[in-house]
Amino acid sequence: MAGSKLKAFRWQWTALTAVALALGLGAAVQPAAAQHKANENDMEVPTNNMEIVQQGRAKYAQRCSFCHGSDGHGGKGPCLSCGVFKYTGNTNSEIYVTIAVGVPRSLGGTMGAFGTTLSQEEILSVITFLRWEQRRRIAAGEIPDPQLNKGDELPVFPTTN
Repeated sequence: MAGSKLKAFRWQWTALTAVALALGLGAAVQPAAAQHKANENDMEVPTNNMEIVQQGRAKYAQRCSFCHGSDGHGGKGPCLSCGVFKYTGNTNSEIYVTIAVGVPRSLGGTMGAFGTTLSQEEILSVITFLRWEQRRRIAAGEIPDPQLNKGDELPVFPTTN
């Protein structure tokens, strides 16, 4: 039973990610300002636009810091500025879907969905802030660059039967 729930969730997750990309969720971000993409197919976020970074920092402080700690460094919820995401992949698109639909208990999470209480732009600004903070922490030597440590550091997804 648990395996079928996980398969159903994965299918829903894949469908939601595809819909998010098809709707052009990255279109709200100006391409010239785009500075972070996890890969060539990922949506870009403007980590060099400090206005958007500050908007994301404020929204993060208001809606996310209670569980994920100050500046995304972790709390009762996992670190969000470390570049490694436990429940989903490490792309901006997948982070967007996680914020929008949450992480169900069946996957070991307890995060609710914020897609009805945060706008597209607010979610994108939070992702922009998290990626900016991740870059700042890497540059300061606080965390290793997750792109250099591809292996055990990145999420491992369960295999299907």
